[in-house]
Amino acid sequence: MIRRAFLSAALLTTFVASSAGCQPAGTRLTTEQRRVVLDSIASALNAMYVFPDVAARMDTDLRARAKRGEFNEVSDASSFAQQLTRDLQAISHDKHLRVRLRAADPVMGPAGSRGARSGIFGRTERMAGDVAYVEILSFGAPPEEVREATTRIMSAAADAKALIIDLRANGGGSPFTVALVSSYLFGADPVHLNSLYFRPADRTDDFFTDPLVAGRKFGPDKPIYVLTSSRTFSGAEEFAYNLQTRKRAKIVGETTGGGANPGRGVPLPYDLTVFVPTGRAINPITKTNWEGVGVKPDVSVPAANALDVALRLASQKLR
Repeated sequence: MIRRAFLSAALLTTFVASSAGCQPAGTRLTTEQRRVVLDSIASALNAMYVFPDVAARMDTDLRARAKRGEFNEVSDASSFAQQLTRDLQAISHDKHLRVRLRAADPVMGPAGSRGARSGIFGRTERMAGDVAYVEILSFGAPPEEVREATTRIMSAAADAKALIIDLRANGGGSPFTVALVSSYLFGADPVHLNSLYFRPADRTDDFFTDPLVAGRKFGPDKPIYVLTSSRTFSGAEEFAYNLQTRKRAKIVGETTGGGANPGRGVPLPYDLTVFVPTGRAINPITKTNWEGVGVKPDVSVPAANALDVALRLASQKLR
């Protein structure tokens, strides 16, 4: 079943970890408690992880490690979570998949983002040569919380000759918020940006720009440069990849982190939690995504130099 996801649709499931009743760092787990945690992780992965065959391999690997006694000396809950994360990622190579103490978890968006609780924008500036600079620190806030700020900031940049969007410190967030911001960078027709397939529901959601967003749009024709770093992750990678594959922007900076599988947090016993990627991104142009490989920049430079390079490229383009 394919669903077309518009900006007014309900947000995808998010997981907010509660600190109430959480065990403090340094909590000791018995052998039996570790076994219960392993069983719970295996159950969650086999039921929900986007690739069932990989889930089965992770289940087999964890049980083999337990049988060899690899967890016998890891009684500290935090250390146990860290080792489980390393072991799971060694099989899956999925950077969204991780085990943590629930008290240590941030707010996690539908793409498993390392996002902020509210607000998305950082510094904005009109630079030399009439180039607008907009820093987006996160896509972690839902559209209804940032719609007014997005309209104000993107409208202010609309009359610039070129636009630089800085994602170097952006850890991801909601695909709905990605679509909201992206709507100011295209024209009068809806543009298919990305699709997300979810295994538990056997459902695909399509994400489009909204041509009727409030305020003024930068539009579909003027040059855009997106700055990336190795820290750029998840929903921020989607934003860069969407624009790159649509040939709407040049990516300047470093190859991004490589996390394209959305999901949600699943509580485990003893106040642990596992983030289970339940879906995968499907780009309408490439039919694939950036999982494990990251978004490759069009102009590869150290992240610290990306803004200067983008400004130089914009100046050359506008001559």
